[in-house]
Amino acid sequence: MRQVKASLLTGNLLVLFDFRSVTLRDLMASIAQYRQGAPRAGGGQTDGTRIHLAPSLDHPAWHTLTDDLVSAQLETSRQAGLSSDEAAARLAVDGPNRLPIPEPRAALAILRDQVATLPVALLGAAAVVSLLSGGLLDAAVILGVVAINAAVGYVTESKVERIISSLHDLTIPMAFVRRDGKDTVVPAASLVPGDVVVLKPGYDVPADGRILEAKGLAVNESALTGESSPVTKLAEAVHGGDSPIADRTNMVYAGTVVSEGSGLVVITETGRKTELGRVRALIAEVVAPPTPLERQLDTLGRQLVTVSLALCGVAFGLGLLRGVPLLEMFRTAISLAVAAVPEGLPAVATTTLALGMRRMFERQMIVRRLAAVESLGAITVICIDKTGTITENRMTVGGWHAGGRDWIPPTQVQSSESGRASIPDAELDPTLERALAVTVLCNEAELEWLDGQVVGSIGSPTESALLLAALEAGMDYRVLRRQFPLVGIRSRDGGENWMATIHHAGGDRRVVMVKGAPEEVLRRSTRWLAGLTIEPLTADIGPEILSANARMADRGMRVLGLAFGEVESGGEAAYEGLVWVGLVALIDPIRAGVSEAIAACRRAGIRIVIITGDQSRTAVAVGRELDLVRDGQVRVLEASQLVQISPDALRGLAHEVDVFARVSPTHKYQIVQALQAGGEVVAMTGDGVNDAPALKAADIGVAMGARGTELARDLADVVLLDDNFGSIVDAVEQGRTIYANIRKALKFLLATNFSEILVTVGAMALGVARPMSAMQFLWINLLTDVFPALALSFEPAEPQVMRQPPRNPADPILSRQDLAWMAGDAGLISAVALGAYGGAMARYGVGAAASTVAFATLTSAQLCYAITCRSEHRSGFSGLGRNPLLVAALGGTLALQGAAIGAPPLRRLLGTTPLRPADWGIVAAGAVAPLLIKEVSKAIMAPPPGRGASRGG
Repeated sequence: MRQVKASLLTGNLLVLFDFRSVTLRDLMASIAQYRQGAPRAGGGQTDGTRIHLAPSLDHPAWHTLTDDLVSAQLETSRQAGLSSDEAAARLAVDGPNRLPIPEPRAALAILRDQVATLPVALLGAAAVVSLLSGGLLDAAVILGVVAINAAVGYVTESKVERIISSLHDLTIPMAFVRRDGKDTVVPAASLVPGDVVVLKPGYDVPADGRILEAKGLAVNESALTGESSPVTKLAEAVHGGDSPIADRTNMVYAGTVVSEGSGLVVITETGRKTELGRVRALIAEVVAPPTPLERQLDTLGRQLVTVSLALCGVAFGLGLLRGVPLLEMFRTAISLAVAAVPEGLPAVATTTLALGMRRMFERQMIVRRLAAVESLGAITVICIDKTGTITENRMTVGGWHAGGRDWIPPTQVQSSESGRASIPDAELDPTLERALAVTVLCNEAELEWLDGQVVGSIGSPTESALLLAALEAGMDYRVLRRQFPLVGIRSRDGGENWMATIHHAGGDRRVVMVKGAPEEVLRRSTRWLAGLTIEPLTADIGPEILSANARMADRGMRVLGLAFGEVESGGEAAYEGLVWVGLVALIDPIRAGVSEAIAACRRAGIRIVIITGDQSRTAVAVGRELDLVRDGQVRVLEASQLVQISPDALRGLAHEVDVFARVSPTHKYQIVQALQAGGEVVAMTGDGVNDAPALKAADIGVAMGARGTELARDLADVVLLDDNFGSIVDAVEQGRTIYANIRKALKFLLATNFSEILVTVGAMALGVARPMSAMQFLWINLLTDVFPALALSFEPAEPQVMRQPPRNPADPILSRQDLAWMAGDAGLISAVALGAYGGAMARYGVGAAASTVAFATLTSAQLCYAITCRSEHRSGFSGLGRNPLLVAALGGTLALQGAAIGAPPLRRLLGTTPLRPADWGIVAAGAVAPLLIKEVSKAIMAPPPGRGASRGG
């Protein structure tokens, strides 16, 4: 069913449509009647005489019943349909034929996610203790940090939710329905079980239905089943109540599209009870897992809280033992708590992820959750839905076999970005010309033209592809059709997989053109076209033709046989004794750039798994084309075998299988879960309804934005606006770089914060006064720590980031070795600060001067440490100019630190005093000493050239 697009134009509702059987007034009246008068779900009254149909789980197996029995059970008639009154009564009971649009996350839920962490809770507790102990300013600053971080995350994620909501289709679906004995057009939402609906090529199927009549009807069910080829539909009953959807040839389903032919169906299920509705129900049961970064930061947060509380307890006990007043020890404990928790980390993580989100949006990718940006870098397996994701979901001619020869496709039509194609000049081989003639005459499709160019097509994708192939070869099919006018059509009826057309051939001559399954067409042929001569079809020719058919089929192509014959003067058309012409193979082509993107993923250590509704032969052919070959073969498993496999066995097989074929939505979901159970971080790409449960269950769901269904876009973590699968490579690189930069910032923050704790605890252990106050610690953590850490998030990607395997998702964000190195770095920084403090106390005694020297030395050493945090193995000075923000952050924070010592208002706030030139010399020496030591150690321990760390950063 076509879409009736509605838009406001000068205050009036302008409806654009192409229904020739109804007037604009009729259409508008129908829409108005539905909007104003149609009862809502659960509303209105019924006459009490109609029995409400059972829920979908209990309904009859409609495909097993005859069409007359289905009509009887639904109390309808194929000739007259339902009456308008009966349709309105059923609508009141069953509700509108539509699925609810998923509600965006509530504002309160988004805000809650920003603050519901243990480190934030600890900061809140520190603020409360500060308030109770008289530190009003301290409490205000701590709470300000929490508020700023929550605001950044809330604003960013709210903006993304609004962008996703804007992707919803603003069209009004319409349907051809037979009511009161007349065919009319109504909104699809007003359909009810028992409605008789007319299906035409190019129109969406508006609800689930049982076929009553089929005239060459074929339906594209790729959005629901993943099968790319149109499915031929028949009216006869199908035996087997548990037949899969793809085998129910007498049923049509909501969300699918009529490819060719026409049909009459009776609606059996609407809205939530359709197969599409069942998928939505399955999705509601799926809980999206937390991303690796969320899990790791949550673990780290709990560890920080534990360490912080332990250190506070130790310091508090030491202070009381040394006779420090209780109130002073409370403030000391608070300062240690503030120092232990990197207040800047939430802001750094949020800003880093938001920056990655913005960069990805600039590359035509929308990321729905901030943490999902980083999770892209942790992917170990990408499950790819074939149809519409790695293929274009359109048929094109992939090859010919005629006159005993294989032919490659002619030069492609020159196409513009708008999709228009023009006819090139070319010389045709006579043998290929005859094959092309059969394909364009035995063909019900039509191309749409504008100003001499093709702008669209009407009819079967397969037949449209054949017309385009003729144009590509230089044959204007319109001229040929005028030379051989159509007399009649013999459609694919009775389960026979071939069709024929009859044409005038001048005078009283008529010819028959035939195309269909090669075996069936060959069986009806007795002669063959050998070059320009017609010769008997001898016993040695048939096997050669079937061998060519097998070669094409093994490449994943759909192959059609071509033949022609003559009708005797005054006689009936005969479909035996035909002249065999050749084979034409069609394929759903691989999208441009997909092969390169998959190769890049494999170089990055990411495994690719194809999950498709197609048959094994087609799926394996695609796997070979994409070079998914191990030990000389593509390992394939059909869904029928999954039923007999236990979850534990599937977990093991999921690591060995390259292609899963003939799968349903539930199978895709199970495969994703099996991979996750084996410790993989799984990305699932898809565009159809059949991909939806797996998209939500995967660690990262990636949907196509242009060709993808609305349901797939709603559930995905990432939406590719241009449907470019190659964007995933950019996304993975961004994710890995973001993770590495978060590690750099985290190491910087934890090492510098730990150095503050060591300075305080070290001074107490030595029996000297505290070097710094809680306010000075807040100054360091909120200003001199946050800005350099934020600047580290802008670091460009490391050179080998896409040449390394994915990190182990089970590993912590910082390993024990990382923590050991950080502890050493923190000890080095705290040692120079305590040394400067001791020298100042020797000169000035305990007081503001000594405290200011310690304050300035610690701050400056931490700022210089940011330079060495740029890389674990390369010099921090290498390419420093590539991150001008870091240079600016260091310069700016040094200036702020100078103001903290030189500006009277800040001196009063922080308790500092001006320093002498000699003191500044000590501060400078203490600042650069840890940096130089760290750089020398990296140069000594750097890995050999060409070998990098296995982890980014």
